[in-house]
Amino acid sequence: MESLVKVHVMHTGEVKVDRALPFKELGEVPPVNVRGEQFQKWLPISSYLIEHPKGRIVVDSGWHEEVRTNPLEHLGAAAHFVEYRLSPGSSIREQLASKGLSPKDIDLVVVSHLDVDHISGLKLLDGAKRFYVSDIELKHVQPFKKKWYEGLPLETFEFESIPHGPYGLGKDLFGDGLIYLVFTPGHTAGQVSVLIRLENEWLLLASDVGYSERSWKEILLPGITVSQEQALESLKWVQRFSQRNDCLAVLANHDPVVQPTVYG
Repeated sequence: MESLVKVHVMHTGEVKVDRALPFKELGEVPPVNVRGEQFQKWLPISSYLIEHPKGRIVVDSGWHEEVRTNPLEHLGAAAHFVEYRLSPGSSIREQLASKGLSPKDIDLVVVSHLDVDHISGLKLLDGAKRFYVSDIELKHVQPFKKKWYEGLPLETFEFESIPHGPYGLGKDLFGDGLIYLVFTPGHTAGQVSVLIRLENEWLLLASDVGYSERSWKEILLPGITVSQEQALESLKWVQRFSQRNDCLAVLANHDPVVQPTVYG
């Protein structure tokens, strides 16, 4: 039986970081160019297109096309913390166009959390019907990040009781048990993972709860957290979920092993 839901995994840019960002090893993550090459990693930035019977959803947006032409103005201070690249055809707008879609064909844009590599390209999706972020995430956002979503019709949602997640909180997106936004805080205050039912198996998009499968296998926290206690609870839940017989895969947003593909 064909799945009711399809998930397109896309890479919408790359980011070069100090290795202490994906796997905590220092008290503070240094800018990418402070330590030597052996401490640096290029990581993909993932976005997702989900096709549900009730609409098309994009999760996160990757880099804006302005990082190709005017990165210092677009990224501001963030441009000095990481390196960045966006190959031709790989922006979220370009990848949707390659599928015959434009922003107006997108019913909902879900923002997993408000870090720059997840929201830089949001304005490329201007014209989408709705933009969603958790109310907790928006309440705790740093003011400088507003430039990447200012002017967009960003809505907030409150967490409700759901049967998944470290705290049993999230949102059943369409009320049919096929797509859950799962409250998985710690890296940021209101981060969500996206849990998707594909026929008789689950696909978990774990955002930045961990940066690769190694993260939850070895319980390695990301280098930047707002709450280590919550980050640990979220990571342990991802580990438990990954061990379920009906878990098809868990995908970290920045895992170099994860390649663009289609599930469902």
